[in-house]
Amino acid sequence: MKALTERQLVFTLAALSAITPLAIDMYLPAISSMSKSLDVPESQVAISISIFFLGLAAGQLFGGPISDAYGRRPIVIIGLGMFCLSSIFIIFINDVYVLWILRFIQAFGGGVATVNVAATVRDIFSGNESARVFSMIGSITIIAPLVAPALGLIVVSLFGSWEAIFVILSVYSLLALYFYSKCFKAANVTDKRKVTPIKNYIEILTTPKPMIIMIALVISSSGLYAMLASSSIIYMNYFGLSKLMFVVCFSMNVSMIVITSKINAKFVKKFSALKLLKFGVKTQVLVAAVLMILHKSENAFIMVPLIALFTGMLGFIFGNAISIVLEYFPKTSASANAVIGVLQYSVGAAAGLLVSLFDDGTLFPLILMMALSSFIGAVILLAGTKHTKVLA
Repeated sequence: MKALTERQLVFTLAALSAITPLAIDMYLPAISSMSKSLDVPESQVAISISIFFLGLAAGQLFGGPISDAYGRRPIVIIGLGMFCLSSIFIIFINDVYVLWILRFIQAFGGGVATVNVAATVRDIFSGNESARVFSMIGSITIIAPLVAPALGLIVVSLFGSWEAIFVILSVYSLLALYFYSKCFKAANVTDKRKVTPIKNYIEILTTPKPMIIMIALVISSSGLYAMLASSSIIYMNYFGLSKLMFVVCFSMNVSMIVITSKINAKFVKKFSALKLLKFGVKTQVLVAAVLMILHKSENAFIMVPLIALFTGMLGFIFGNAISIVLEYFPKTSASANAVIGVLQYSVGAAAGLLVSLFDDGTLFPLILMMALSSFIGAVILLAGTKHTKVLA
């Protein structure tokens, strides 16, 4: 088999990693119609978003060490198969609790598959090169949540059914399975060895330097997951925007991450990944402070761009943090990425649930969560790396 070019590798892995954001964001505009179809409040359907995050965490926790032992390819195939089948079953549900269960299984399969994206990059690249490739993959992958709400809205409008969204997801997963199998027939398969998840995770969790970066990443990004979980309620209920304007405003968040990811990919050639990571968390704190001051504002023209700028800083945070962490674990990179995923999605799901529980019809619960997450993440990163030499 001919070696993949960098461009082929980036696009193939980006298409694979896009499967979970598509599954999260495509059905956001259809939450109201799903609640009517299942005869439950919108909040019960929205809970499936947090459940999806938990499923992603569990799938990555399970798939990471097995992938490190037996290779990336078979685990990706199994994960995509689970995702596809559960997407098909969701089409026929008539109960919200069954939706929760199937969304968990769908996310579990997605987590098993996508945990191998970062691990594959680490198998091939290292140092600032891996940070550059992560940014390239991220800038393509982020197109998925950019177009997903609009695609979901179009699908529901054309077919008059939310079920059509999951038909699209099942077809996409089949295509992703086909192209991945074709491109990675003999790539990135390690020598088979004993699966040692406990040993792998203990080693990762007890290595102080990467854990500082990991914890800072997890906490700093939790504000994004809180925003995702309540985005449709905030934009359509609080600001009173139409479904079309919701798609536009939601896409603004994603567009900002695309822009900052591309900027990061260029600047990482001149500056270390750690410096760019610190820039991202510091700027995020400043934006969160402005949001806290203006949290009572009902002016969407002011608040929506500020929220987008806040989430946009993740373009400097995600790729750099992950590349630094994985430098420490060349032989167990999928396990390390699984730990990141478990912590990220679990804390993100908790942040989303907390915002939902304390929802008072204002922006305050969400903005408070965004401010706390950015501030705590920045303090951990800056204090933890002040007197410590970290790979970057």
